Amino acid sequence: MRRPFRLFGIINDISLNYKFTLIYLLCVLLPIITINVLFYEQVSKSVQAREERNLQTSMDRAVKTVYDIIIGGVTLSHSISSDRTFYEPLDKDYADSVDFYETYNAGLKSKMVPFLSAYTSVDTIGIYTNNDTIESGGNYFRLEEQDEKTGWYLRTLSNPGKITLYVYRDKEPLNSRSQKTYFSILRTMNDFSIYGKYLKILKIDLNTSRLSELMNQGRPDLNLKLVDPDGRIIFSSSQEEDTRNPDFVRFDGGEAEKDMLLLEEPLGEDEYLAGWKLVGTTDKSQISEAVLKSRKFIWQLGIVSTFVPTALIVVILRSYNQRIKRLLRHMTKVKNGKFDLIASPEGKDEIGGLIHNFNLMTAKIHSLIHDVYELELQKKDLELERVRAEMNLLQSQMNPHFLFNTLNALLVVSAKNKYADVAEIIRNLSLLLRRMINWSEDLVPLREELHFTEMYLQIEKFRFADRFDYAIEAEEEAKQVPVPKMCVQTLVENACKHGLQAVKGQRGIRVGARLSSAYLIVEVQDNGIGMSPEQLDAITEQMREKRGDGASIGLRNVYQRLRLYYDDRVDFRIESLPDVGTKAVFRIPLKSDSQEKGAV
Repeated sequence: MRRPFRLFGIINDISLNYKFTLIYLLCVLLPIITINVLFYEQVSKSVQAREERNLQTSMDRAVKTVYDIIIGGVTLSHSISSDRTFYEPLDKDYADSVDFYETYNAGLKSKMVPFLSAYTSVDTIGIYTNNDTIESGGNYFRLEEQDEKTGWYLRTLSNPGKITLYVYRDKEPLNSRSQKTYFSILRTMNDFSIYGKYLKILKIDLNTSRLSELMNQGRPDLNLKLVDPDGRIIFSSSQEEDTRNPDFVRFDGGEAEKDMLLLEEPLGEDEYLAGWKLVGTTDKSQISEAVLKSRKFIWQLGIVSTFVPTALIVVILRSYNQRIKRLLRHMTKVKNGKFDLIASPEGKDEIGGLIHNFNLMTAKIHSLIHDVYELELQKKDLELERVRAEMNLLQSQMNPHFLFNTLNALLVVSAKNKYADVAEIIRNLSLLLRRMINWSEDLVPLREELHFTEMYLQIEKFRFADRFDYAIEAEEEAKQVPVPKMCVQTLVENACKHGLQAVKGQRGIRVGARLSSAYLIVEVQDNGIGMSPEQLDAITEQMREKRGDGASIGLRNVYQRLRLYYDDRVDFRIESLPDVGTKAVFRIPLKSDSQEKGAV
């Protein structure tokens, strides 16, 4: 009699009340609490990630806005700097002011109007030159001594031929008591070398009010700061500009405290934007508030998902427990010879069916004891013996001829109905079975082994249709070499069963045989799931064991039979890579030990 597994024996010794309590705690309450906790954590992370994505989106939008404004000014500077008509009149020496104004009114005066209309983010456009014969006015200015001392002038000369961004504060033209922030795009105009007599500097001032307005259109909880390469805060969406102070507040990177989230984005990768960045800070409590909003819902969901199943399980288990205990008490009475029926409602579930059958059984037993109990037992014994005799007779009649006759009958029916594919597969299966049963010769020519191997592959081809392909490549000289029977077919079966069974795509097997010096080399390769190095080592070790527990029995039989015929001269190895495939290769001499001894 088989002994029950120890764990099951321990469980069987626990009372139903404790079992139900354990089931509730381990299978209901603990999973519900765990799921709710994990759900809370996941929702919190999702809400936090969503808020951070929204902040990052706002940052990206603000960066694009500032970048587009600057790029607009840079594009305008390219258009003006590459316009030849600006160079000639500014590089010309004029006799007097009248001579200059004639040229100015003839073309220079109106050339900037279309640019200012097209680029709304541009405040003013000015070209400064050291040509002393022109007059300052409109969009053209003669460089004075005080201009040559300004920061924007010195910065432009330090980067000749390159675009420079420069921000500074200076007095407003109409109110000398107030400071104004100037955001300038600067470059020297030297696209035409023939007009290099005088220095020409293009200065485009962006509309800072427009820039500040666009930065303030983002999220109200996101404080944006535009920081230049010198670390100065040019604009801030949370602070009004202090026009009385000519200096800018510096950003040291440590403004974000523990409860603040700091985001930084560079304005662009262009050379003139190097060091420019947009910094965003927000209070982490804003994200925490979004997370806390979901807490109430999660708690409510957790309470409902805990107490509702608990109430249902208590009701269900109570019904189950009470009826099982009642059934147990009556079974104990039957054991003591009291055949009392269970009078409570049975119910229509499995426990109700059990109680119903118990009542029927109890009544039947009570009847048999008083009437024909002994007689019925004798009849049942006789009937059992008769059934056993019939089973033994049928088993003795079952033999391989019955199986072959059945396959031949199927072959005849398939041929009559023109099921050519089915008939071919049945014929192959019949031949394979007959070959396995009739083991008259152990060494057969490789040609015969490959022939029966191809029959097996045709059966696999019939199973998997277009999802399976095979190829047998053997040299004619190699086909005459005798090999142990079933040595190739077993390797192919092993590849189909263990290598290709789990492959969802195209399956393929290649069988190759060739002669090398005085040896025959046979390869069986598949494109199956392959094996890890650890699995390959374990299978190799099992294969080389003379006795095994049933694992890798096919490979072990092939290897041991090869060893039996060729001793140490056989070379058997397996190569495999996960998700690539497996290749089994054996190399044997052209004559076995027994053949060589017979020849001697």
